[in-house]
Amino acid sequence: MRTLVVDDSRLATAALARIIERIDPNGECTQVLSASEALARCKDEPIDVVFLDIEMPGSNGLEVAQRLKLSAPQTNVVFVTGYPEYALDAWHTQASAFLVKPVDEDDVRRALDNLRVPVGNTQGARLFVRCFGNFEVFFDQEPVCFERHQTKELLAYLVDRRGAFVSTPDLVAVLWEGLPDTASRRSQVRTLISDLRHTMARLDHPNAVVKRRGDVAIMLADDECDYFGFLRGNPGAVNRYRGEYMRQFSWAEMTAALLEQGMVER
Repeated sequence: MRTLVVDDSRLATAALARIIERIDPNGECTQVLSASEALARCKDEPIDVVFLDIEMPGSNGLEVAQRLKLSAPQTNVVFVTGYPEYALDAWHTQASAFLVKPVDEDDVRRALDNLRVPVGNTQGARLFVRCFGNFEVFFDQEPVCFERHQTKELLAYLVDRRGAFVSTPDLVAVLWEGLPDTASRRSQVRTLISDLRHTMARLDHPNAVVKRRGDVAIMLADDECDYFGFLRGNPGAVNRYRGEYMRQFSWAEMTAALLEQGMVER
């Protein structure tokens, strides 16, 4: 795991780095003393986790976190601060954790165990499907690019159905909301399913897309999807849920509402 400790105090960065190195002795922990150094480092190389102070001369850690969200969305941010009053603002940045100084090894370990974006050596799965926040798919920690945007939405809907088979007419209704079910659109659904099967095969999951009499389903392990892990009560997945679920898809609003009310069956 690659971590970055950002604090204007050399003593504070060194102390936190020692804790991280005890927890992750095979990882790479770097220390910087300013926000500008942190942003430059995250731009030049992939960083899994940034431990970020909030009050620093000439900069605000909350603003840094927002910039990282845009420039390095796969980087987890863990705030480490002496000002607990920033907790609510920090939550709105979708940070992985908020630690109040002085922190100890248990605090840091819990933060690393409950990251919003999975890190390779803390998750067994090479494939990871993230439903909380925007729907995204990662393979070996890199975002997966889909040739067709509707293939990604198809996968998202199948994940939302949690392994249940979905018919072609239902998929037409979801993917072309409000438009009629035509032979052309059914043909496009079949093309999308084929594209998804090829994509999953490329991601080392050749049998994940299951077809049965014209219906289709997706099969993933609990540790390959934060939503599935959440339903199983996995602590890391439960902690990653911050009230947001597949927010780019309007059809996901029903599941999002049920999650918020605690009414999704596990």
